[in-house]
Amino acid sequence: MRALKGRPVRGTQRAPHSAKAFLAGVLFSGLVFLTGGAAAAQTADPVKDAITSIVERFVTRANACGAKLPYTPGVVVDSHPTLISFYFEDKSVHASRWSEMPPEIQGMLSMWAAKGKLGLDAKGQFGEVFNSLLVPHELGHFASDFNGRSKGQSFWDGEVYANRVAIAFWRAEIGDKALAARLDNYNRFLDELPNPVPAGKEPRAWFEANYVALGNDAQAYGWYQGLFMREARALSKTDEFCTIIAPA
Repeated sequence: MRALKGRPVRGTQRAPHSAKAFLAGVLFSGLVFLTGGAAAAQTADPVKDAITSIVERFVTRANACGAKLPYTPGVVVDSHPTLISFYFEDKSVHASRWSEMPPEIQGMLSMWAAKGKLGLDAKGQFGEVFNSLLVPHELGHFASDFNGRSKGQSFWDGEVYANRVAIAFWRAEIGDKALAARLDNYNRFLDELPNPVPAGKEPRAWFEANYVALGNDAQAYGWYQGLFMREARALSKTDEFCTIIAPA
């Protein structure tokens, strides 16, 4: 998701507490307290630290490819109003913490984990998706504003492109086998959600025409996120990170 002032928010939105259930497209949560000698207690945030590490590795890898990204994005763990998104206004990835999720979201993550392929519990599934797998997706939105690929880009193409960036990043980090397991884990639950596209309508055209409304319907947006990942996966078989991150 990317959020731009005066424009619709892109990405993985969090439904209101009263919303019916499912969060589209969400290892670590809470605070760890460290004390050293007589010094005052210091706090470390494993969620922020884990995401920051991914951000730094992404920027290092991109700049080694010659991307010349203008800055290293910050990380803000605010759990609202989105599960994960990129905000250009403060140049940061905004992420969420499992312990701050309402019961209906935690419940839906239990269902997602049960359908998943990695043997994770609900908390682990939340961390895997929203504190790890999708972080380079958000950085794909960030990079696309500087490599020219976002110019004239539709909402649909922007989401697919960001997924291709994420896939290429993780492939370079963990290899095809481990990546395939993570993508299967991500899509297994999303693919079983009901198709929100009315009979006789084409999914892409319906998404572009109803982007805001769909973004406020967590189940419908989740179905689309599964579709975006499947399309990106099909297109990314020959992608290399340096190629996909390069200027258009």
